[in-house]
Amino acid sequence: MKVLTYNIHGWQTPAGQPNIELVTEVIADSGADLVGLNEVFHPAPTAHGPALALLARRLGMHFAFGPTIAAAPQPAHPPYGNALLSRWPILAFAAHHLVPMTAYGQRGLLEVRVQLPNGQPFTVYVTHLDHRSEALRLEQWAAAYTWLSRDRTRPHLLIGDLNALSEADYPTPDALSRLAAYQAERGWPAPSFELMARVLKAGYVDAVAACGGGQVPTYPAQTPERRIDYILSPRLWAVAIGQCGRVISAAAQAASDHLPVYAEFVW
Repeated sequence: MKVLTYNIHGWQTPAGQPNIELVTEVIADSGADLVGLNEVFHPAPTAHGPALALLARRLGMHFAFGPTIAAAPQPAHPPYGNALLSRWPILAFAAHHLVPMTAYGQRGLLEVRVQLPNGQPFTVYVTHLDHRSEALRLEQWAAAYTWLSRDRTRPHLLIGDLNALSEADYPTPDALSRLAAYQAERGWPAPSFELMARVLKAGYVDAVAACGGGQVPTYPAQTPERRIDYILSPRLWAVAIGQCGRVISAAAQAASDHLPVYAEFVW
């Protein structure tokens, strides 16, 4: 089973052009069976129907969408949220709201149950946490965990753009110093690893770190300098993690401001 997590930048390239063709190419080339998408407008219009439905149709996949922000008055801004593409049938899905935001709106957790080829159900959670504040991300994680904890004894995955840093990507004092200097130069808060520490303490394993992927920054796509996109497995099933890393290609660097992350699982 190959899993991909991908922030698609609202169906636009960083230059503001439609990116559905590029996104289709990136996902098709990856060979992924399950794809979590962040920053999805649905139903975003195209000449061939809603973008998400068109993407799923071209890839031969099923899809589920979980809105986090309702449609704006302007026609170009339909509901916005997270989505999952699945090569296998979708049995059920639900969109859970996390902690409300003051200016941005709400963040959410999309829960999707798919049917694996062996007939067994398998749940994938897709989320996108706050990009400004570690404190808000911690609140959102606490809200998300109330849903995730119901599946703690069953195989499942948590994937998405957590907008959080992992200490595993900065294993030496020099690496930490460079990160702190980078943030200070830009007037950003000092680096915090608290969110990922809590996620790991809750029993999740970071697939990239577990398979020895090293530092594989995913943002910004053209000149990546930090990894904020994750595939997380409960520790009990982390032995199934095989190859993992980021997708880096001309299409991926042009399609979005994030590079996708993939992980293969051998069950």
